[in-house]
Parts: sequence; structure tokens; C-alpha cells
Amino acid sequence: MSRVLTAPLWWVVERAAAGPYLRRDADRFAECLPRPAWSGLSPRARFGRLVVHPPEFRSVVHYRLTPLPAVLRWLLRRAYPPLPTLHIGAPHVGPGLFVEHGFGTVLTAASVGEDCWVNQGVTVGHTGRGQPVIGDRVRLGAGAVVVGPVHVGDGAVVGAGAVVRSDVPAGAVVVPPEAGRLDRP
Repeated sequence: MSRVLTAPLWWVVERAAAGPYLRRDADRFAECLPRPAWSGLSPRARFGRLVVHPPEFRSVVHYRLTPLPAVLRWLLRRAYPPLPTLHIGAPHVGPGLFVEHGFGTVLTAASVGEDCWVNQGVTVGHTGRGQPVIGDRVRLGAGAVVVGPVHVGDGAVVGAGAVVRSDVPAGAVVVPPEAGRLDRP
């Protein structure tokens, strides 16, 4: 059934310049979501399941299809509504973006690398001085905040609740300070 419902969107994706990026995004969602039955599906069938089930994937699709004419984008948004609380506003996002539970997530970096994982409640945004640059294979935990003209290196992990206001080296792990910890004997 999902193949029939999503056939028009698949037709657009296959002809769009962003098609290869969307196919990689679909592969990444299938890798990251715990649904083993999806791994054996054809690319079209997997795409259909993803469009129907996680609204975060529909938001990624709409982001990738931004260069299309406004009327076509409007029709697609009505037929396949994105998650309204997920905002992707970066000029460049590499292929393989995975957004898990995108509720309350804002991604407005100068650029986002390949194969990044973004959890819920993440804020990546600008200050008056500039926007962040997110490297390849970066993971942003729930509630993480990355603001200003900082660079988050390849393979870095920004833990849940961490606030990043300075550069993060490649492969580093950033965690928030422990709040309210009591040292007792």
C-alpha cells in the first residue's frame, strides 16, 4: 500500500538532482532504525515505508527538494506533510542525514557533513558572529546545543544536554557538566 501512496513522490525523487542524496538518506534511515525487515526491501519499497512511517524522513525529503518549483513543493507538502517541529535550514547537508525523534529540532548550520545523526531537541544555530560547521559522522545527542562560528570535527559526539560554544576536535566526545551531583560517603 505504501508503494502506491508514495509513487508520485518516488517519481519526483528519481528525476530530481537531489535523488542520489535522498537514496543515501533512505539507506541511512533504514540502517539506523531497528526494523530488520526493511533492509531486504527494494530501494523504492524502502523509500515508500520511510515516507509513510517516520515524519522526520519526510522533513529530510522536503529539505532536499527545496530547489523544485514552489507549486510542486506546495503540492508535495500537502500530500506528504513534514514534521512541523523539525527545521532544517543549512545551505548544505551531506548525504546520509538521520534524524531520530526530530521534535523541537533546529538545524541551521553553515554546513552539515555526511552520515550525521541528530536526536530530538537539538539546536544548531547562529549567533551574530556566525554559524557552526558540522563535520562528517557527527552525532548530536538529545537536547544538545551548538551555537556560533564553531567547527565540530569529523566523528565527534556531542552528548545529550551538552552546550558547545567552541571548536570540537575530530573524534572528541563532549558531555555536559554533572548538575546537582552530591558527593556523599
